[in-house]
Amino acid sequence: MTSSEITGLHHVGLIVHDLNAALDTFRAFGFHLGPPSYPALPPAPGAVPEPIGAGNTHADFPRSFIELLAFAPDDSDRLPEGARLAPLQIPDAHLDATRNALQQSVSGLAARLDRFEGAHILVFTTTKAEATAVRWDRNGIRHTGARAAQRPIVTAEGTQMEPIKFLEISDDDPTAPPGLLPEGRVGAAEDAPGAVLDAQIGLAHPNGAKALAECVLCFPADGLDEAAERYERYLGIAPRSGTRTFDLGSSRLTLATANDLAAWLPGEVPPAEPALSAYVIETGDLDAAEQWLSDNKIGFGRTADGEPFIPAAAAHGAAVVFRQAMA
Repeated sequence: MTSSEITGLHHVGLIVHDLNAALDTFRAFGFHLGPPSYPALPPAPGAVPEPIGAGNTHADFPRSFIELLAFAPDDSDRLPEGARLAPLQIPDAHLDATRNALQQSVSGLAARLDRFEGAHILVFTTTKAEATAVRWDRNGIRHTGARAAQRPIVTAEGTQMEPIKFLEISDDDPTAPPGLLPEGRVGAAEDAPGAVLDAQIGLAHPNGAKALAECVLCFPADGLDEAAERYERYLGIAPRSGTRTFDLGSSRLTLATANDLAAWLPGEVPPAEPALSAYVIETGDLDAAEQWLSDNKIGFGRTADGEPFIPAAAAHGAAVVFRQAMA
């Protein structure tokens, strides 16, 4: 397998206990994040919509992003400052069914948060969700099917909702929650048209972040070969010769063991096995990014290659590595 409709990393998602705290943390790291948004439904026909399910916010880059996600509080007064409600336009007769569907969709993620706070969502970019679904069917990969969705894109003219499609891989165990693997929620999503993405605003980050460049999934040593075979089928490409690294355009996915992680990021231990344990952010000026971290008293270590990284314990469960972007 040498080519695929999977072309890159779309986003990585962290599930956190306290979105206010996570916002403070990532802003201190030098990421620009907008106010979080929460879907809302009225508790009864004609009532005022209330937050339901989970809210999120993004640190957006031109072609990828980091997502921070937390479950909606029971009390609207406990929403993060500046949070926006996004009322869902649902006929009264479908309110209960929609509420149940939303609650079911977050139940699996709630179980992940019970396991540990951290990165539980990994989504790849696909040029065509339907094509990915066909290929996954052909390779015997269980999945949710391509689903319609909308991605909010912020431009100078305001926020526009761009229609996309996405799908998620399901565990081979038919009793497992749909759309979840042992390592978390893994899927593929189409992106908005290039012209729309190029018109985005809010992409200037004080740390100079430009892209999500790499994600590192950790597996038990005795399960690494099986995981590499799975991801070769998921992605439709083979890893680099002699490695378990998959090149996805300008980004990549690396599969590793706990020992591999510790050798690369001294002192780091996966929060569990398997787990998405680290991710790499490219920055336009690595020296300036380091200076930002120092000025804001953010403790960081050095990778085996000398790149700065923020330990998982300080970054809500997954280590953040900063890398100089190529010119």
